[in-house]
Amino acid sequence: MAGRSAAGALRLGIARAAAKLFELAVSVIGIRQARADQDAVAGHLSDDRLLILLDGPPGMTGALVIDRALMVALVQQQTMGRITATAPDERPFTATDAAMVAPLVDATLERAAKLAEVPADVQCLTGFRFGARVEDKRSAMLALDADAYRVFDLTLELDGGVLQGEMCLILPEPKPQPDADKDVVAAQDAPTLGHAIGIARADLVAVISRVRVPLAELSRMQPGDLLPLVQERLDRIELVSISGQKVAIGRLGQTGGLRALRLNEIRTPMQGDQESFASGLGKKAAALDDPMTVDGHLVEPEAEPIDVHVKAVADDDDDDFAGMSPEDAAVEITALAGLDSEDVEALGEAVG
Repeated sequence: MAGRSAAGALRLGIARAAAKLFELAVSVIGIRQARADQDAVAGHLSDDRLLILLDGPPGMTGALVIDRALMVALVQQQTMGRITATAPDERPFTATDAAMVAPLVDATLERAAKLAEVPADVQCLTGFRFGARVEDKRSAMLALDADAYRVFDLTLELDGGVLQGEMCLILPEPKPQPDADKDVVAAQDAPTLGHAIGIARADLVAVISRVRVPLAELSRMQPGDLLPLVQERLDRIELVSISGQKVAIGRLGQTGGLRALRLNEIRTPMQGDQESFASGLGKKAAALDDPMTVDGHLVEPEAEPIDVHVKAVADDDDDDFAGMSPEDAAVEITALAGLDSEDVEALGEAVG
């Protein structure tokens, strides 16, 4: 058995709500459920009946249509404590009439949502309450903008058959619930910060050797000139980041016919700071952090390429400035700096 449907829940809900709120016996002697699109809903609305809009879940609006006999009976029960069998008058509906009906509307919908047992029916009835009275059919249609609706036509017997009335409940068809598994898969496939970082470009430069040359020699260089690598260390290749920071040291080789670099150690910023501090304390302290120590005994490493070449430059007998007079050297430096002739003369006088 599927459980109590929306129609059964409404039958019980309105009977219990009327008895509790107004001490009024209400029986549903007829109920018909149908589905209708937006155009078909207009056929269930009438300017001769009390039209009420129902506030529902976000983006959903329903409607309730009550005939004059039922409206008058509810007003009489609340004002006089009893229902008369006289024919109701033809006076216009007012906001007071709607307010008198509102408690029964809210209580009925709340109870029906709890009494229903079919999941789709529970979703259809849940979340609706009295909203406001509308003047006419046209105003109601402007507010009802869903694609599909459920329509419940109820015939009610009041106070043991003293009077009969009709009401029509119009609720938007609930939208299908999204598949939870699909939501999980979609969330897993959605781009994340990790994906964005994973595809970020990180440029690393492998430094085989560092060379210093005089400025004059650098200015005379042409395409095709060769720079000798002084005491290059293929097992101490530096990997440098775009900011110039040394991040790793590796050994140069090849794999699969391509040049390759095998990392020997990772150089963190903290590690670099410690080495700089040790270097300032002297060779003995620096040797403690040098990877070329064995059992605490210092193994003299080969001189760094940059230091060797600095010495070579300092001892170079072919230095272009070695045989120049102070005046000629000043002119040469000034020309390399891009100064004009007046600056050259001023500099020559200052040197003289």
